[in-house]
Amino acid sequence: MGDRSETGDEADWWNEVYRSETVPPWDIGHPQPALVDAIESYELTGPILDVGCGTGIHALWATERGYTALGIDFSEVGIEVAQKRAREQGLDADFRVANALNLPSNLGPFKTVLDSGLFHAFETDERETYARELAAAVSSGGHLFLVGFAEGATENAGPNPLTPDDIHSAFGNQWTVHETQESVFETRVRSEQGLLAVVERV
Repeated sequence: MGDRSETGDEADWWNEVYRSETVPPWDIGHPQPALVDAIESYELTGPILDVGCGTGIHALWATERGYTALGIDFSEVGIEVAQKRAREQGLDADFRVANALNLPSNLGPFKTVLDSGLFHAFETDERETYARELAAAVSSGGHLFLVGFAEGATENAGPNPLTPDDIHSAFGNQWTVHETQESVFETRVRSEQGLLAVVERV
């Protein structure tokens, strides 16, 4: 959510966001309710990957419930904040710097992936790369729970609004799309029109 054209290095842009004294609008201090509702209906299975974890909200939430969780983000500052939160909360969540479009080969395998607001930041070709990279890190039968902005969300807020077709196109190989549904993506500013997807690794 924001204009990343200020610098040619996206990681630098995100680092500045997390270094700022202003809390970013997507960092609402608790997991996205739509994501939690979907997870509870399918039941969570570990180990868990929180991809594009930012400051670690969802990985910490999973760890607090007794699951083994790893959060990754390509913002070093975001990861530092997540690690600090884990220490302060006495939680054994693991965090590391990694790019979701070029995942380390030794990552995984995971049974569950949580994506709160990462997929909607990608362009079309990047989304297919993302699906392919995740497939290599997720066990057969593992699930991806994804929530992002949908059509009807605030224009020019930063993300690329999602449609069900976007999900089906990106996850057409190595994955089965179980469901896409309208939801709400909460921000610190307002509740946005959202899209929730549940996808299974075949």
